Amino acid sequence: MAPALTSQQKNATTEFVSVTQADPRTAQKFLAKHGWNTSAAINSYFSSSSASSASNPTRKALDQLFDKYRTNPKDSPNELDFQGAGELLEDLEIPLDDVGALVFFELTKSPQIGVIDREGFAGSAALLDAHADSVPKIRNYVLARRAELGRDWELLKRVYNHSFTLLIEERRKAIDLEQAEGFWRVLFADDVWPWATPRTPWLEWYLDFLKNKWGKAVNRDLWRQTLVFAQKSKEDESLSFWSEDSSWPSVIDDFVEWVKTEKRGGEAMEE
Repeated sequence: MAPALTSQQKNATTEFVSVTQADPRTAQKFLAKHGWNTSAAINSYFSSSSASSASNPTRKALDQLFDKYRTNPKDSPNELDFQGAGELLEDLEIPLDDVGALVFFELTKSPQIGVIDREGFAGSAALLDAHADSVPKIRNYVLARRAELGRDWELLKRVYNHSFTLLIEERRKAIDLEQAEGFWRVLFADDVWPWATPRTPWLEWYLDFLKNKWGKAVNRDLWRQTLVFAQKSKEDESLSFWSEDSSWPSVIDDFVEWVKTEKRGGEAMEE
């Protein structure tokens, strides 16, 4: 019968499992081998995982590329912090304030802006399938997806919805209106997916209304429903799809009334 673990060993096991997603038995095997030094055991685990995946050279190359950009390999062996992620984006020649960065963060399932974990990067199904195993190949893949945003609705929706995750802080349910505006201007830029129709600059009107008539934070539901409303308003700028019985967030209901009365002079909506 194996001896009971000490509290320190139990904590080390918990940390190892949290970082690597391995089972406790595997965790204890690596930890015991490295004298219960958590950082050394985790590094050893990832090194052996990369070696055992030699049949997938793309994964191995992505693991090695990930290691190159770590700034704290001892304490955070499977995470790129803001500095490391920023250096990677710089080498990819993708500005942080460009929608291409949001595409990249969605592709790697980044948990927050400027943070990338190993599995999200090296284990990205899209990068693995595309054999994007180097900085130039990753750049080309991200830029190709960026170019598709205006034509691929599902891709745009994924990038858009994930963007809220990048901004939301722990224990908060909403993001500041100023933050939301910054991301909306990136996602609805003219060269991405412009939210405007021949006689209506929808994005500018929406931001004007939110800042001057509403002024509150933006929760996840409003963030998502804004994209749905944007799509429908581009298809039908008369807003005939809207009715008082619809289940839109109340702020969008108020925005529609504001458009009717203050921007269109009380004119009747076209049928």
